[in-house]
Amino acid sequence: MTLLSSSGEPARPVLPKTLPAAREFERQRLRSLERSGLLDSGDDERFDRLTRKACAQFKVSTAIISLLDADRQYLKSFVGAFPRNIRRDDAFCNVTIEGEDLLVVPDLRADERFRDNPLVVGEPFVRFYAGVPLRGPGGWFVGSMCILDTIPRELHGREQERLRRLADEVELEMNTRR
Repeated sequence: MTLLSSSGEPARPVLPKTLPAAREFERQRLRSLERSGLLDSGDDERFDRLTRKACAQFKVSTAIISLLDADRQYLKSFVGAFPRNIRRDDAFCNVTIEGEDLLVVPDLRADERFRDNPLVVGEPFVRFYAGVPLRGPGGWFVGSMCILDTIPRELHGREQERLRRLADEVELEMNTRR
């Protein structure tokens, strides 16, 4: 069941301000992830098609559909040189799900949140990141659709909208029972 706001749009859970509320928020988020049935579910052509499409559309070296578990990021689908599991603390997408919209970082080495990240200072030497949070069952953010590259770059108006639309396609697949 998807929560709806008063306008009829899917409701977005509000980030908690207290520690007990934050724990409950994370518990609900993880429950949503579990209900999706996608964590550790292996390759799936319906998602792989979308990551290939992202690489082609944006001419980037990497596109990822990620899911964030309690302590790791699982790559449900990806194109590029990334391990399937990444420590959550090292996952750019962990920052993405803290917001409600697209996160664009033109140069990860110039951003204090990411400059010392092992994926920036070591293989695969990521420099550019753009990601959109993805809602699972109940409207909780469970992962992200992101594009990455080894060179700094910008993502402007129409490109940002294309990435959001691609994330909408991913969400539709995530929330459709197969």
